[in-house]
Amino acid sequence: MSFNIEEICENLQSDNRFKKLSTLQQLQGRCEKESSSQIHSLFDDTYLHLLKCYSDRFESVREKAVETVTVFINHLPPNDFHLTNIVSTLLGRMGQQETLEPSEEIRLQYVQQLYTLIDKYVGTGNNGSLQECYADVVCILAKALSDAFPAVQRLACSCVIELSKAADTMAIQPFTEKLTKPLYSMLNHKHSLARISAVEALGRLALHVDPKNDVLSHLIMEVSPLLMDSMPLVRRECGKLGVLLALELRDRYSFFERIIPFVLCCLKDDSPEVVTYIHPLWVKCGKQYYDENESELSKQEIADIPAKNYPPAVERPTIGCRAIVQRSLRLLSLITRESNDWKVNVRLHSLKLLYQFVLHAEAVMTAKFFEIYGDVARACRDEEPLVNAEAMKVADLMGRLFSYDDWIEHGFDGLVKNAKDGYLKCFYFMFTASLGTKLGDLVRISEILIQNEFSQTLKPQLQLYVLKMVETILLKSSEIEVKSEHDEQSNSANQDLNLNCYIATIKVMALSFDSEQSNAAELQEIGNGILAKIANRQKISISALHENLFVHALTYVQNLDAALDDLTEPILLLNGLINISKLRATYLQDLQNKINLVWENSADSAKVKIFTSISIVMLQWSETIDRPVAESTELLRSFVMCVVEPHLQWRAGANAESMRSLAMATLCAMSQGAIEEASFVLPDCVGKYLPNLLEDRAVATRHYSVKCLFNFGEVGVEQLKPIAYATLQRLDDPASGIRELAAAVIPKLRPKFSKVAVEEEGKFEYEIWEAFIKKAFDMMFLHYEGPEVRLQKSIKESIALLAEKYPEICKDSYKRTAAMSYNSLSLLELQSELPILV
Repeated sequence: MSFNIEEICENLQSDNRFKKLSTLQQLQGRCEKESSSQIHSLFDDTYLHLLKCYSDRFESVREKAVETVTVFINHLPPNDFHLTNIVSTLLGRMGQQETLEPSEEIRLQYVQQLYTLIDKYVGTGNNGSLQECYADVVCILAKALSDAFPAVQRLACSCVIELSKAADTMAIQPFTEKLTKPLYSMLNHKHSLARISAVEALGRLALHVDPKNDVLSHLIMEVSPLLMDSMPLVRRECGKLGVLLALELRDRYSFFERIIPFVLCCLKDDSPEVVTYIHPLWVKCGKQYYDENESELSKQEIADIPAKNYPPAVERPTIGCRAIVQRSLRLLSLITRESNDWKVNVRLHSLKLLYQFVLHAEAVMTAKFFEIYGDVARACRDEEPLVNAEAMKVADLMGRLFSYDDWIEHGFDGLVKNAKDGYLKCFYFMFTASLGTKLGDLVRISEILIQNEFSQTLKPQLQLYVLKMVETILLKSSEIEVKSEHDEQSNSANQDLNLNCYIATIKVMALSFDSEQSNAAELQEIGNGILAKIANRQKISISALHENLFVHALTYVQNLDAALDDLTEPILLLNGLINISKLRATYLQDLQNKINLVWENSADSAKVKIFTSISIVMLQWSETIDRPVAESTELLRSFVMCVVEPHLQWRAGANAESMRSLAMATLCAMSQGAIEEASFVLPDCVGKYLPNLLEDRAVATRHYSVKCLFNFGEVGVEQLKPIAYATLQRLDDPASGIRELAAAVIPKLRPKFSKVAVEEEGKFEYEIWEAFIKKAFDMMFLHYEGPEVRLQKSIKESIALLAEKYPEICKDSYKRTAAMSYNSLSLLELQSELPILV
């Protein structure tokens, strides 16, 4: 088919836009219909006019012209002359310092046309022709990579990728730096697709850069931050870059330590898609390395047995993959340094990478333990929960895979020199997960734990892991006991172990007792479980355990000769120990000595705290003092005389008043908790103070003083008389509760009449007591007329009890009172309820 070339050229030069567009469309149509030779001839005759249309003032014409040339390229075989002209035109429109083409869509067409040229020449094997234009092509691509239109940038990345795949390294190497600079800027692009394209393009260019310079190192450094990108596909692309370099980079052995972080981070990625995609590629890298070093690795493979406690649900890397990592351990210092970065995501990323290093390097990495111990320990106490949890996973894995005999000494040294919760956490997870523990190591750990820096601290997390460490010690020691059950040396070591575990546990429990810290309840629960295990190991009860071992724990209560308040560590420790272990015969004297130091030196708040605890545990005296009554009575007498009695004497001041109240609260608790012993101890120890205490200004003191009389025991009449009359006065007490208690306790007073030969002296004691009873009846009948219902009930019960012993006195008193209160309804009602009054 013939066509008029002159007319076509004339139309392309016309000022009429529609004529140009029509002609361009006609040319595209002819490309679809004509033969290859005719199309070649047509393009030769018109290409100058077509390329001139690239700079036409009408955007539609420019767009149609680019489209038409692209159609010609698709239908024509490669031609060096055409390539040079088209690339030169594109360079004039796209490769200048200033952007000449204002339309984003046309700039995209320019790059699409360049991509078509590259694809065609690469696909047909005409790389040599393309190499001649590398300088111009690179200028165009460098400008396109910096374009404001993301689609242009991504397509330019595709051009770089295609060009790099087919390019000869020596030919393209001089141009790589010019392409990498704009690609670095794209790594921070707000569109994730642009970042993905940039990473892929940089990966391809990395295969051609000069390894002698720092270009490759700089490239890796620029891409590395994207391993923490928020988009999984971007992180996956970073992993692909690492795999590509590990497989195809010529000098990859020298750069393994910089390449493998890209892959290992993806193997620990939060997205399963990333892990699933990268894992088989990493296996492929390992296989290639194994094939390249088969003579060496095949010997290792014979004895390549996984650890017995290899982490469950974790696939062991192939020997080739492990070998790649094992030769790259110099990178550890950089990884651990990033674990202390101020950014949370950087710290988390470095620990995930460290986990993969440990997983791959296994026991080979034990030699590096002393270098990373401190950094992992610091990460274990990180304030960010995610970082903290990841660090604990790393520590657990190190314990499983490292050689126990090689790391344990470094572990002990770090623990002794750094009494911090981070070091203890790291050591705990490593030690718990490890195998091959020796009894001597367990004793050594227990000796460290009883030190004040560990078990005598107020840090909640350190307290928690002290108890967890004790649990681990007991568990591992029980396994060792089975093997060395009849060994005397082992038995002695086990006794020391039990003692140390008991001390560490009870100290932590004591310091967290009644604490406001968030894990106080958890600490008490774990501690009680540990005490039960220790008692079970010794085949005794927990009470017996306290009796045997508590005295050793009490020695750690120190510095009581200072002026301490209720929030200081020695006072908290002593208070907790008293509440947990109660009062027991084996250490009662030692405890008294500690308490007396508090009375002598400590602040008022500390005294109140300790006294409160004493009054509480006194309720359980009969349960905790497992001794005959006679011995128990002497112990109680000594304790009360030493600890309680000094505070019964009246002293001025609010603190002295509160201490008197607490002393009486303790005696009241004793009267309930030591029922048999109290009747012997109370009269001797507090009888002389009781009349004044019943008149004390403090309501609590008077209240507890009256309650003590319910189990006061038998007392001589001369000693009981002032107590009885003081009690009777409490019927007029301002506090209603005390009035009710006073009414109820009067029948409980038990006089002890002396056995005298002279009859007159014997009668004298009876007369004294009967005079009191007469006074008591008069007071009770008088108060019965009051409006208080509960007081009336107490008085009625007391009158009924006393009337059985003293019926005549009761009747006489009732008649006198009834005569004084004419027609008292209350007394008449009482008479109907108590027949003895009739």
